[in-house]
Amino acid sequence: MNLQSPQDADDEILNQAAHWCLRLQDETCTPDERQAFQQWIQSSPRHAFEYAKMLEVWELSDQLPDEHDASKKRKATSLPCSFEEFQRNLAQRN
Repeated sequence: MNLQSPQDADDEILNQAAHWCLRLQDETCTPDERQAFQQWIQSSPRHAFEYAKMLEVWELSDQLPDEHDASKKRKATSLPCSFEEFQRNLAQRN
């Protein structure tokens, strides 16, 4: 029997919300993926809540001062690593 702890469930929802936040910003996001997102966000009020929090963080991060030239501001599509690499790095820290 594989029961998920409440913390693991919370982490999974946060990871999914972060994934959708990044993926939907990518110009290669397909209509099928957008449909999958709609299904995901409508399947639970918690999904919608966590996704809204992710968007808020996304918008706030855009207001951070740039240490260098403002024209070098990073966009979501030019992240230093993929979402999967980010998740692996995060998992290794825990």
